[in-house]
Amino acid sequence: MGSWNSKTLTRNGLIRVVEKRNAVKFICNEHKEIMDIKVEGTFCTRPFAENLENSQLDKEEMWFEHSRVFLSEETSSSNYINASYIDGFRRPKAYIVTRTPDSEKTTCNFWKMIWEHQTEMIVMLNKSEENGDGISYWNPEEGSSLQCGKLRIKTSKIHQNHHPSFQITSLLVTHEDGVKLFVNHFLFKNWQRDDILPPECDFLDLLFMARLYDQSAGSSVALKGYKSPIVVHCSDGLHRSMVFCAMDISISRILNLGKVNLFSIVSKLRQDRYNCLYDPNHYGFCYLALYYYCTYYV
Repeated sequence: MGSWNSKTLTRNGLIRVVEKRNAVKFICNEHKEIMDIKVEGTFCTRPFAENLENSQLDKEEMWFEHSRVFLSEETSSSNYINASYIDGFRRPKAYIVTRTPDSEKTTCNFWKMIWEHQTEMIVMLNKSEENGDGISYWNPEEGSSLQCGKLRIKTSKIHQNHHPSFQITSLLVTHEDGVKLFVNHFLFKNWQRDDILPPECDFLDLLFMARLYDQSAGSSVALKGYKSPIVVHCSDGLHRSMVFCAMDISISRILNLGKVNLFSIVSKLRQDRYNCLYDPNHYGFCYLALYYYCTYYV
């Protein structure tokens, strides 16, 4: 196994790797190296897990305590949310990665988390119908509202004609005490299943638009004194969401340092979100999307 530093690639180096005849084998072997790295951490305890709605403690219901998101409620049954803090490039806790809400309870906890972190951007990488019951945590009709506990979520504006592969919606979250929070919601339409990868160019366009909105949030940062985490979610919070984080971090490294190390980035992500990115196809997608970025966008 090579050192992590030896896997650092310049823009041209990454292009050469992907264009090699044995690129698929190389990428799969590198992913296997990542899977062989022992990931250590303290997990939730069984008594805590038994409070969950679906009390089966499978790999999708396990999380690391060190990166776990806590809600403000005192009782363990009400402060649970399957969400993890993820560090970004030079930005601790840049993201919160979670599963898409699939019940009334998880929807209310989701919005409680948004409110408590004063999150101004949500990136959704699956469609509502993937949740089985087709539950939506916001009302898709402009001008309509949804009540979640002490919070009312109003769909202020659906922005048309941004891009055929994603939709941007402006949401207004109002607490019962009258305090308001404006949230930009990005819904990516072209990744409907984990095993069917989207066009790389569509995913990059989504990522660039999200980065643009995030960078334009300077005024709110000045008022709050900190930058709120971006909430990224998909059906399980393990694959599509983590690809988004890996790609965003990778592009930031290329722009700021002129080089990238996908091996170390994904290895670090797996230290914060248990069992994420275990599919080599998603690792390969990251390489291919970075190839398109380095070839056509830089």
